Amino acid sequence: MISLLLTLKQLLSALFITIKEPIFKSLATTLGLILLSGTMFYHQTEGWSWLDSFYFAVVSLIPTSLDTGLIPSTTMSKWFTMMYLIVGIGVMLMLLIMIGRAVINFEATEE
Repeated sequence: MISLLLTLKQLLSALFITIKEPIFKSLATTLGLILLSGTMFYHQTEGWSWLDSFYFAVVSLIPTSLDTGLIPSTTMSKWFTMMYLIVGIGVMLMLLIMIGRAVINFEATEE
C-alpha cells in the first residue's frame, strides 16, 4: 500500500510539472475535443447512452484489448470509428508519452 501511495505521489508531482508545458495543454485540449466529438457522435448515431458513448470513446483510444461490448453498427459509424481511432490514438499516445517522460524525469531529479 505504501508503494502505491509513493508511486501516486510521483505521478501527481510529475503531472503538476507537465501541465505547465504548452504542448501538454494543447494535446489535452485536442484530446478533450476528440472525446467530446466521439461521445456526441455515438450518442446521436448509435443511440447509446451518454455514459456508454463516453466509455466507448475513451476505451477505444487506450491501446488495450478491452472488450466494451459496444460495436458500431451503421456504415457511417464504422467509417467514423476508423478515422476517430487513427487521429485519437495518436493524440492519446503522445499525451501518455509526455506523462511517462515527466515521471522518469521527476524520478531522475529526485535521486
